[in-house]
Amino acid sequence: MIQEPTEMNFENKTFSALLYGPPGIGKTTLALSAPNPILIDFDRGVSRVKAYHRRLTIMSDTYEEVLDDLASPKVKACETLIIDTGGSFITFLQDWAMRDNPVLNKQKNGAISLKGFGAVKAEFARFTAHVKYVMNKNVIYVFHSVEEKDKDGNPIQRLLCEGAARNIVWQPCDFGGFIQMIGNKRTISFTPEQEFFAKGCHGIEGRHDIPKLGVNDKNDFMTRIFEHARANIAAESEAFSDVKEEYDRLMEEVREVIDNCENADDCNAAADAIPGLDHVLTSKKELAKLLNEKAAALGLIWDKDTKKYVPEAALEATTQQEPKEAAPKAAPKAAQKSSSKPAAKAPAKAAPKSKRGGK
Repeated sequence: MIQEPTEMNFENKTFSALLYGPPGIGKTTLALSAPNPILIDFDRGVSRVKAYHRRLTIMSDTYEEVLDDLASPKVKACETLIIDTGGSFITFLQDWAMRDNPVLNKQKNGAISLKGFGAVKAEFARFTAHVKYVMNKNVIYVFHSVEEKDKDGNPIQRLLCEGAARNIVWQPCDFGGFIQMIGNKRTISFTPEQEFFAKGCHGIEGRHDIPKLGVNDKNDFMTRIFEHARANIAAESEAFSDVKEEYDRLMEEVREVIDNCENADDCNAAADAIPGLDHVLTSKKELAKLLNEKAAALGLIWDKDTKKYVPEAALEATTQQEPKEAAPKAAPKAAQKSSSKPAAKAPAKAAPKSKRGGK
């Protein structure tokens, strides 16, 4: 369905997010602050969440069971699906891949093969896309962080995750937040720094304090993040609609002028006028392209010397009449050699012997 910018509605837009940080910092509780969530507890860690912050939870022994649970009415009614943790999810996927195709995905020693890692990577991406675009849910991945060293020996925080999946998990994410303690405050950063990677968009960036939660406090931090992002998208779209109207008006007016061009004089008049217009967005570049196409249809070509459109045949005739400067002929090889080396002296003729009379 084709929609004009003014018809687009982002009230129900879904988001994908990644939350990571050290153990015990409250990642799962923060993820559960998303709207109407269901937790897939791959990590068997929901017991560590305080009872008054727990939500509906899927606890399964295999990946196939998780897929079956996704079809339940309760999952269909939720707004956000939380994968906790992404690293344990990869372990489930490895087990599934080796059982699904042991010939290709399993080594003789029982470990997963390179092709098996490829299958895991592909299924990870498929699962994320299915939840977000087919089921139309928000999806949040929770990861533990692990400290590593960069090439200069500086500490950096990476996702604790086996295989190449940790290199692709960032790609579909709208937000990626690193959670840490600064002083006595829990914070989440959506802007990357030297120590860690993060990701923000739709006006969600920088470092935010995470509020302390009591028994009666509402756990809605990520819900408010999503609402803020939606509001920013809507505001940007509304502001763009005015600009788009001006762009459409300008393009329509000048396109009509270009369509009515019948000869070189008309095209040159349009070419002189287009740069001086009050252009909007990409109008200048697009109108220049339209004028070039119209000129070509009329058999005109741009003369770089006069900076005018002229008939292509006339320009070719002028080019053919111009005298061409003869290229200097290459010197004979013998001459080239003699010019590079001094000429050898000719051998001197022997002087004639004098004739002497005999005694």
